[in-house]
Amino acid sequence: MLAVMDDYTLLGPIMRLQIQKERLVVGTRPDRVYRTEPLVPVDAVAISSEGVISNVDGGWVLDVHHTAHPASTRSELGRLLSIGFSAHYDAMAKHFAEAPYGIAGENIMVDTDRVITEDDIAGGLMIQRPDRQIQLKGAAVAEPCVPFTRFMLQDARAHVDDVKPNRDFLRRGMRGFVMGLDDLDETTTIELGDLVYARI
Repeated sequence: MLAVMDDYTLLGPIMRLQIQKERLVVGTRPDRVYRTEPLVPVDAVAISSEGVISNVDGGWVLDVHHTAHPASTRSELGRLLSIGFSAHYDAMAKHFAEAPYGIAGENIMVDTDRVITEDDIAGGLMIQRPDRQIQLKGAAVAEPCVPFTRFMLQDARAHVDDVKPNRDFLRRGMRGFVMGLDDLDETTTIELGDLVYARI
């Protein structure tokens, strides 16, 4: 195992990996709905500057945000990879009564006992592999959409007056973070149990 430099702090191990085979929000306004069926939990993902892929049932499957996915758009280059934290789900479960791990659709979910803010990871993230360290930069807040907020409320037609305060709760990183992968110069694998650090 490679040594970790002093300017990093441990956030926790990767506890869940998943890909989105298709869009999670479907339909047209004002009747768009959020669904979780396209989410596929996996033991490992491969990431590159083009996005995330994983081996599912013996074949490679593209995450919906991968640049080669038919549904991908150039506007999504800053969200090729998404990351969330278990403490955020614990907070959401208290707020909404339940929040099963992974339903927000993050590719990487880290087991940690504290809520992570955008400032906490502004310096970048590092994933510790047995033989290498993967540097990730440019994390931005994943803005919660109305369909996801209604999904959390378990009411697909919740009134805007009910949606707004709950959507506000999901902001500022509670829903997770997204990032581009421009800095990656090769394809590399990430597995369950790999450690995730934040640059101080």
